[in-house]
Amino acid sequence: MAPGLGRRLMPQATVQQTAKIAAPPARVWAVLRDFAAPWHPDMAWCREEIAADGARERVFAMTDEDGRYRERLTYFSDAERSLSYVLTEGIEGAQDYRARVRVEAAEGGAAVSWSARIIATAARLEPVRAGTEAILRRGLEALPALAREVAPPAADAPPQGGAEVLRHHIGGTPRLSYLTTGQPDTPPEALIVFLHGIGGNATNWTPQLETLGARHPVAALDMRGYGESTLGFLPSQIDDYCEDLLQLARAFRARKLLLCGLSMGSWIATSFAMRHPEKLAGLILAGGCTGMSEADPDERETFRVSREVPLSQGQSPADFAPAVVDVIAGPDAGPEVRRALLESMAAIPAASYRDALNCFCNPVERFDFARIDCPVLMVTGEHDRLAPPEEIRAVSYRIHDAIAARGGWPDVRFEVLEGAGHLCNLEAPEAFNRLADAFLTRLLGTGEERRPSREDRRRAKSRRILDAALAEFCARGFDGASMNAIAERAGVSKPTLYQYFGDKDGLFDAVLDEGRVVLLAPLGATQGDLVDRLWQFAWTYADFVLRPDMLSLARLILGEAERRPESAVAYHRSGPGRAFAGIVTFVGEMAAAGRLEVDDAELAAQDLWSLILSGPRDHYLHHVRERPDRASLARHITHGLRVFLTVYSARPDADLAELERHAAAGTQTTTGTQA
Repeated sequence: MAPGLGRRLMPQATVQQTAKIAAPPARVWAVLRDFAAPWHPDMAWCREEIAADGARERVFAMTDEDGRYRERLTYFSDAERSLSYVLTEGIEGAQDYRARVRVEAAEGGAAVSWSARIIATAARLEPVRAGTEAILRRGLEALPALAREVAPPAADAPPQGGAEVLRHHIGGTPRLSYLTTGQPDTPPEALIVFLHGIGGNATNWTPQLETLGARHPVAALDMRGYGESTLGFLPSQIDDYCEDLLQLARAFRARKLLLCGLSMGSWIATSFAMRHPEKLAGLILAGGCTGMSEADPDERETFRVSREVPLSQGQSPADFAPAVVDVIAGPDAGPEVRRALLESMAAIPAASYRDALNCFCNPVERFDFARIDCPVLMVTGEHDRLAPPEEIRAVSYRIHDAIAARGGWPDVRFEVLEGAGHLCNLEAPEAFNRLADAFLTRLLGTGEERRPSREDRRRAKSRRILDAALAEFCARGFDGASMNAIAERAGVSKPTLYQYFGDKDGLFDAVLDEGRVVLLAPLGATQGDLVDRLWQFAWTYADFVLRPDMLSLARLILGEAERRPESAVAYHRSGPGRAFAGIVTFVGEMAAAGRLEVDDAELAAQDLWSLILSGPRDHYLHHVRERPDRASLARHITHGLRVFLTVYSARPDADLAELERHAAAGTQTTTGTQA
């Protein structure tokens, strides 16, 4: 069962089962975390398989049934005691089936929440819902006895190291320096590249190079101006850092990269994912992700000035390194770790630090996590003050939900390293290496190329077609777009278009439906209360509808409305109309949960829709050469949500206070800024 990029609206249901168990949460989680164990009383057998893209899947059969089922793990966290999965095979009529289970501490034991969201044909929805409810209930009933018998899993032995670390250079301007354990005899399928933070250099990754380099092709790159790398002719931009990574890949003749970043390095890695998703085999993001890309201008400027002023006064990074280390080191960091941090920061030339600082504090984009098309491991330290666990956890959920919203299958893991601070790879090297090695081995194995499955190829082709169709519709409108031109853009035959989407109307419908799914993802997110979900929705809405291509498409459709009213009607029905229906559903659910007080969910949803961005959208529809200003958008969004919550919130004082906290923090939480 494919994720269904072009699926139409179908009936859906949510099943929620909870239980309180008189056993320690760790023991309950020890049962549930073993994704491929046949612990459920209705399972006849179960085995684990690794998909062509490296994802973990379980294939199983139920007692007294002939068929088999296949489920794919999409989110996993020992730190959160949580996992999510999607059914990919086995239930007739189910178009989309996603589930999540989580264990939390509760008085006297553990609280378990198990839920599933089902989209199915009208005839099959109720049988699937009822069957799911029974399966979840019987699973929860079996947990108390199983939890008494199982012991929490022992940690895997850390991978053995001992690889010799060598330094190499790539000539030119800038000259690039990197550490490696040697170049493989044959071009690697994927090269693992380690990216340091703004206060470090490639040597910060020595514990990983020595250990992981014994089993995988690795390189740790010195950023421009750091270590033995030199600065370029012009100030460094994020595109320059991404080009350096491509140059390193060419030096190793690697087809893909697996990037492992720390703090600013995580921001660079995610920026690379936005530009070259097809070049990535995976992402390991430690101590950060979004960097300054989601901070408001004032916060970015404060961060930059606080670090640039000492440089302007004649100081070097060596002068303020002790104060920085006091912030980034965890309470358990020993003298050797602190000395390594001091030495790496003291070695940074002032000009290089200023160059990196200006790039970091002037991001050119806000990340669209839906563009990530590879497995992601997110790690942070328990005592990381710059990328606290709760912030990185929230980003991990956002990445998961964004990939799922576009019809993809996420593969996200989030973990917290006990006792560690910001540089968790140095403060907890064994734990970090254990996680990284398991991730790398699952994805890359012995380095043999994984052949994509038929379903992988079909999803990739669907993606190309939809991207090509969007570009063609935005350039020429519905009437002007031709199936021949779309096929040529996508690199497929015209019959393939009809096979996948039926006709031009069906393809147009699928393109617009993708927008609906993206817009509504925050409202159906797995994390966040009312205000958080409204805030995320408002910014997702702004980023989507104010995109130049979306504005261009709207202008073209409106221009055709007089001559082809059916095109405008189809545009509204498949795009704004469906999105609005989802908002009505959300408002109704929040009212039923006691979070909103509404007499008419449709009218309240219309108020929300209008209050957030109707003014800015109307402005930019008519002012073609202007681009949205984020400070102005923040003012409109905050005001619109303030009015909506004042009128409809069941607890307006608390919700308005929460809204002001969001507004003060910027467009969204800033994560992973390194001193």
